[in-house]
Amino acid sequence: MGMKTTVLLAALISLNSLPAAAGGFEDSLSTENLLSMEVPAAAEAAPARDAASDYARYYSALRHYSDIAFRSEPGTEAYAEAYIAANYLNGRLESLRGTGAAKSARIDLDFLGPDRATLAEIDAFFGWGNVMKGEQLSPPVTIKAGFATIKYVKGNTPFLVQGDSFLKKGEIILTFDDGPDTHGLTAAVLETNEGVAPSIFFVLGSKLGPAGREVIKAQARKGHEVSLHGYWHATETGKPFTAYSTSQAMADLQKTAGLIKNATGKDPAFFRPPYGIISPAALRDAIDELGVTPMGWTIDTLDWSTRNPDELFEKTVSLISKRGKGIVLMHDIHPQSVQVNVRLIQWLKDNGYKVVNPETATRAFRGN
Repeated sequence: MGMKTTVLLAALISLNSLPAAAGGFEDSLSTENLLSMEVPAAAEAAPARDAASDYARYYSALRHYSDIAFRSEPGTEAYAEAYIAANYLNGRLESLRGTGAAKSARIDLDFLGPDRATLAEIDAFFGWGNVMKGEQLSPPVTIKAGFATIKYVKGNTPFLVQGDSFLKKGEIILTFDDGPDTHGLTAAVLETNEGVAPSIFFVLGSKLGPAGREVIKAQARKGHEVSLHGYWHATETGKPFTAYSTSQAMADLQKTAGLIKNATGKDPAFFRPPYGIISPAALRDAIDELGVTPMGWTIDTLDWSTRNPDELFEKTVSLISKRGKGIVLMHDIHPQSVQVNVRLIQWLKDNGYKVVNPETATRAFRGN
């Protein structure tokens, strides 16, 4: 290209702050769309210079890791590392929304990937910076043969690997994380899925104020499972449950479980740890003390990585078609996910798939 190509990026990843309607160049992260944009001279004088630089490097790294996660098989070390890193980066981008960073961030298309500063930041956040060359990973820990295993990945990080052998070909379990949304997105999912697609909603206790409690009441009333994700995601600073002691993790989950039961009148049936990261001891305590079924996923839509509903739909049905069955991970807090959910429910019906009741997983785990 000669001189390195730079473009203006405007809020491509700050999904929660974006309107539901598609339109504008934010709808696609394609290189073709980015190259077609002009950089206004005013961008040179943007006040959020440091934040813009951070936004640019997080965005570049997110593209790199989300591409790896999409191409990799869930449960492999490559997938786990990429998924964990990408989730962290998406959170960092979310934290920069509203600062003007996205509007003045200049993305270098000759380098889409993590730079040294970003790698060091991720390593420090997850404790990966202490990894020694040739370090021996701890052996996997079986929670339930064929159903759930804790596999250790980079830095001996315990990652929940889900099995779906209990599902027959064509059977799907739909799951949604990080809600409830109280501005209509979760309500739209409930309207679409009512009576045709019983789902699991893994909720955050920090979102269960008065409005949030009303949403999960509706979820339970419409036959869905309102289940545990954690109070925060997972600690208040966004670190995984491994930053807590086992007793601290249990206190977090008990608090959230109490909020769910008070609102719905029912104990949560499932638990999915944020990032998929949880120690075997903490997971077993959650199973024994709270009576939950651990639930990872086997089809990751990466719905936070694109705002384009068409792109997301094609990726999702491609992943489902390739596997033929599975536990689908989505989020009821993103407009593009809510739009795709409508199309997905119809596509599943038209192509001979069946959304099964989540109790199928409980019976498999409990051996009934």
